[in-house]
Amino acid sequence: MKIEVSAKTIEKAIEEGLKQLNTTIENVDVKVISEGGMFKKAKIEMSMDEDNNNDVEEAVANEVETETNLAEPEIVVETEVVTEEIEPKKVLEEIVKVSENLVDDLTEEEKQQRKQESINKTMELAKQWLDGLIYTYNINATVNLQPRENDVYCNIDGENLGILIGYHGEAMEAIQHLLNTYLFNKLKGAKRVFIDVSGYRAKRGNDLKELAHKIAGKVLENKRSYKLDPMNSFERRIIHEELSKTEHILTHSEGVDPNRYLIIEYTEN
Repeated sequence: MKIEVSAKTIEKAIEEGLKQLNTTIENVDVKVISEGGMFKKAKIEMSMDEDNNNDVEEAVANEVETETNLAEPEIVVETEVVTEEIEPKKVLEEIVKVSENLVDDLTEEEKQQRKQESINKTMELAKQWLDGLIYTYNINATVNLQPRENDVYCNIDGENLGILIGYHGEAMEAIQHLLNTYLFNKLKGAKRVFIDVSGYRAKRGNDLKELAHKIAGKVLENKRSYKLDPMNSFERRIIHEELSKTEHILTHSEGVDPNRYLIIEYTEN
């Protein structure tokens, strides 16, 4: 018997194939067709001899028969249930009341413990996801995660990591978005993860701050607006914040992503 299976990873594909064949890894041959990638599923070919399949089915049948013989007889007791009609509104009020009491009853230590558990689980899942990404791209890099207040910050260090940064950080922003989408769908109460690659955000931030003051100087001198090149939300936010306290300068964004850009303009106020 031979089947083809696709999944997010080779391990997941093998696991699914074993389920379909109702056997274990010792009884099959696995051929990797595609290792997959960030936007491509892994694909394998799994084959098993008919003799092995018969042996597995016989073993399963014997196990089921043994469990059936050992099972105790089920005793059914009939009871009369008296139901009382309750208004849905009253039920909802009771649920809300109980929920509020549970939260109020938590000590500060218990709240901090729950917060730390969420952070730890977020970091664990994020590390697994990012390690998988690095493995897929065959990159020599390390992932370092640290909690900061209520969020998690991650820095990826290594050599030749331009593929993870992209033009003006676009690839890095996309990876961060995909990771947080995965975490929020996978883990209730997941913390937001901010990604930096080889300190790019700090370097790019300093360059943008210098650019902001340079353009603001021209605006103040000429008293006319300047339109900057399209930027992602991270870059626009840096310039907004840097010039927010500069007198006679206003900033606002126009356009639609990915071509949204920043306007720096003069104001008398």
